[in-house]
Amino acid sequence: MANASTTGFGFRPIKKIASNYNNAALSEYNVAASSALISHACLVRLTADGVVLASGNTDTNNLGTLNGVFYTDATSNKPTFSNFSPASNTATDIVAFINDDPMQMYEVMSADTAFNQNEVGHCADQVNDVGVTPLFISKSKISATTANTQAQLFIMGVSRDPDHSDTTEEGFALRVQIREHILVGNDTQRAGI
Repeated sequence: MANASTTGFGFRPIKKIASNYNNAALSEYNVAASSALISHACLVRLTADGVVLASGNTDTNNLGTLNGVFYTDATSNKPTFSNFSPASNTATDIVAFINDDPMQMYEVMSADTAFNQNEVGHCADQVNDVGVTPLFISKSKISATTANTQAQLFIMGVSRDPDHSDTTEEGFALRVQIREHILVGNDTQRAGI
């Protein structure tokens, strides 16, 4: 059966690794005023300035995924919740809600057109693609280039979502863990197997 879509959907948190209790808690981090768009379900990184930005395709200071933001609108002066952090937002109190647990498992669509079982245990970087109006949900995918060397994401298996589990067709999703996670530290990071 063909997959429901070939458009990426960013990183969907699905469960904790090792069946730990998944309370879906979010941590708060600052976003700099007038920064670039951060899409919903986008992989984010922590900068040296202590703020979050969308992660690039090979960034290593990954923190988790954006679930939304809160800020005081600079024009209307009203408190505002949003699923994404708008580009060029001049508010000075932007708080991002980040799923930052290093043991979180995500589903992310693959940029590959077919899956080989030997990719489980390998690592790959993301292919970043920002969301578009009206919802600004990330369209990022996991790269088709996998290896047993260090990269952003560790492949744990194929999605169990029937809409994205046909590995013979484009549009399948993989279960991944953020391997280059800033809260884990470089000394404990491992390459794939």
